[in-house]
Amino acid sequence: MHSVGTHTASGSCDAENVRAAIVVPTHKHSGLLVETLSTALAQDTDFAYAVVVVNDGCPFPETERVCREFAAAHPGRLFHLRKRNAGLSAARNSGIAFALDAFPALEAVYFLDSDNRIRPHLLQRMLDALRVAGPEVGWAYPDVDKFGFFEFCDMSGAYSPLEHLFRNVSEAGSMASRRLLDSGARFDEAMRQGSEDWEFWLQGLERGFHGVHVPGTGFGYRRRGESMLTESERDYRPILTHIQKRHPALFAVRAVLRAEAAVGRRYAVHLPDRAIVRCVTDPEAGEEDLPLADFVRRALRAPERPGYGECPGLLAVMDSSLYDLLKRHRLLRGTLWLLERAAAQATLVRAAVTARAVESGGVLSWSGTPVGLQADTPFPLPDGGAAMAMLPTAALLDLVRRQPVGVPLLERDPRKPCAEARLSLTLALPGAVQPPPGADSALSALREAMAAAWSRPANGGWAAAPIDRYRAGVATPEDVYETVHRLPSVLPLLPPAGNRRLAALVADPADAGALETAARLARWLVGRGYDAHLVALGGGTLSLTAAAAFASVIPHPLPLVMPERPLTHRDAYLGTPLRPLDAVEEDRAVGTLAVFDLVVTVRHGAAHPLMGRLRALGVTGWALLGASAVPDAPSLADAVNGCAAFEHAYQTIVTLDARTFRLCQALGFPPDKLRRWEDAAEPDADPEWAACAPLSSCLPEPTAAA
Repeated sequence: MHSVGTHTASGSCDAENVRAAIVVPTHKHSGLLVETLSTALAQDTDFAYAVVVVNDGCPFPETERVCREFAAAHPGRLFHLRKRNAGLSAARNSGIAFALDAFPALEAVYFLDSDNRIRPHLLQRMLDALRVAGPEVGWAYPDVDKFGFFEFCDMSGAYSPLEHLFRNVSEAGSMASRRLLDSGARFDEAMRQGSEDWEFWLQGLERGFHGVHVPGTGFGYRRRGESMLTESERDYRPILTHIQKRHPALFAVRAVLRAEAAVGRRYAVHLPDRAIVRCVTDPEAGEEDLPLADFVRRALRAPERPGYGECPGLLAVMDSSLYDLLKRHRLLRGTLWLLERAAAQATLVRAAVTARAVESGGVLSWSGTPVGLQADTPFPLPDGGAAMAMLPTAALLDLVRRQPVGVPLLERDPRKPCAEARLSLTLALPGAVQPPPGADSALSALREAMAAAWSRPANGGWAAAPIDRYRAGVATPEDVYETVHRLPSVLPLLPPAGNRRLAALVADPADAGALETAARLARWLVGRGYDAHLVALGGGTLSLTAAAAFASVIPHPLPLVMPERPLTHRDAYLGTPLRPLDAVEEDRAVGTLAVFDLVVTVRHGAAHPLMGRLRALGVTGWALLGASAVPDAPSLADAVNGCAAFEHAYQTIVTLDARTFRLCQALGFPPDKLRRWEDAAEPDADPEWAACAPLSSCLPEPTAAA
């Protein structure tokens, strides 16, 4: 190792004046290393900088010779470290440690791999960007000029913490600020299969820092056939699993949802009678109204330039009167989620709505049928009587770009089982009026407006730019949740302010007694620091008489679009029939419930199979068991036995009466899981059941009541 001395970056200075260090780890790249070090030493700066090359135990003697010769030729400017081979992360960490120890005035460290190169202005521009940034900015990252095989990666647009969770937007050729390094961020030396730079920047994100993009810096990334082969053969799932385990707080479902809401909106709801597009994620947590022309410009730009989250990924159409009615009765959140669920199974979703006014209470009922199960040919936009419609924004953009003129034909998404989901909603609510059936014509008019704008050279010309657009495109829930949690999406219900928690009470809409019990439990939970929401899991008409007890009502009809598969002899546990969900419906049901802190199944066995996956996502599960008065409901013995098949997934089993308590004992439920809900106690209760631990003992200390 060469000692620190005076050197010249721009003028003479010594180690006390060094403001930036370029760390170059090297292993088996002796020929390419010459070019890399030459470009590192050729930086044009108004501050002193040093180059630290770390030979990571390379077995080739020529690598050591190149390092020594460069250090000898540039004393005090280039420093050579040699260490036993321990991988790229360990080599970078050695360079960081040396730079922090050797240069007391150090402001930042730039990472340059030994087969890449940089233009003379890079270091100046990167450090300038960090100097003018706020304290929340921990690193600066460049565009990526890939050479060898042609490719340019446009990394522009606002930094997105959400996007960084499912793909690395900061290459290793980025600069880490001193404040990030002083926070303790270091490369994970256990990562030897790649993506260690991704994990490093996520450390910064977890410590409260963000990145900042610096355009035009001249970072050259060498793209070779060898590296392309390595990339194609790499299995990212173990790498991503390792990263997620390192950063559980970043990847928790509710944290990801907060990040999603922070960078953009999930739904673009076109309200044609107002000529606006309302962008929302959770309708109760904020809305952004755009004039139609502004939304068109934003949507057309999305497939061409980075800007993750700027354009919502799901486009809905409905009249503003229907939107306001649903929101007023706390049904809008559940309606948008249900349309999203249907859009996962069909290219286009259309819903007819029948509404009538009632004095109080109300009911709602959803049903659906698939259309075009076998059709593979494109189909025209309908011109019928739908009051609501939804499709992916990307599907409409694809249609506009393929067919800006002529009769528009939607391409069926081959990943989805049907071309169209045709839904029907029946509503009886106070103040309800029949909404106009104008969604189809409004969708066609929106397509025409987008096609007219796309036909202008200033817009359509974007597609001619020869850049890699892997970061462009509208944001969809699948981007992040499928990668991170293996879920197509999650219910966009944002965590409440303060210390209040979220509870879902899952009940069958056909079981009026369970709905009333759920309402009572909701009021009980509200007094103990929860916001309680009803998830009506099942088919049939849902009575809204008890809806006032809930913060919102989330209808989750089963099945929604595709027909229910028949039970077989294998769908039973010790003789008790258990209806399993198909894989798509199970994923969507888990996504509905994954955002809650607490999920309570209220006399409802259909949710039992979901609880294991929910528990793995950090959700607490309770099962309320008791006799049902529904004619087609399982007997009490079957209900308890069905829960016993999934008892391991629940933290708590709540018995609503003494008989249920005795059955749970008989079927071997662990005694420490059994609880008695105080509000359900019978006057002549079984003494042993009355002595059972109260449900309130399962709750954390209460927070402020609503």
